[in-house]
Amino acid sequence: MLRMLLDRGRAAFSRALAAALSAALAYWLAHLLFGQPQPIFAAISALICLAPGIPDHLRQGANLLVGVTIGIIVGELAFLIPYDLAPDILGEVRLAVATFIAMMLASLFGLAPVVPIQAGASAMLVLLLGPQSAGLARFLDVILGVVIGVIVAIVFFHGRRKD
Repeated sequence: MLRMLLDRGRAAFSRALAAALSAALAYWLAHLLFGQPQPIFAAISALICLAPGIPDHLRQGANLLVGVTIGIIVGELAFLIPYDLAPDILGEVRLAVATFIAMMLASLFGLAPVVPIQAGASAMLVLLLGPQSAGLARFLDVILGVVIGVIVAIVFFHGRRKD
């Protein structure tokens, strides 16, 4: 049992270290380049691209971008639906409907599960955080995080055995 845990830890070590360092780098660069006070989506995107067990980091990054793009578009479009009459009820309905639509649209592509997950999460975040901190700002963070994740994957893991 202990040997199995040590083997798993050893196998995941370089990917987990690369993911953690890339997340910190993406966070720092997004803050520096975009002036984001807390660019958590840049860090999360790098982490998602490089996490241990991901067999194809480039494909993971592309899927992440597709999902986030769909979610942001659906979330932004949901802001066009007025809900001034009953904001306490319609805000939650709008959140549920936008999340559902984003996940359904993303599911139509038949891509990895990360696509509809990111689409739904992105639509929710746009609505919950507002477009000023979640729409374009989130998209720029995600692009930066994916670029860093993919570059690190190519430089350090290209040609290696997949996890």
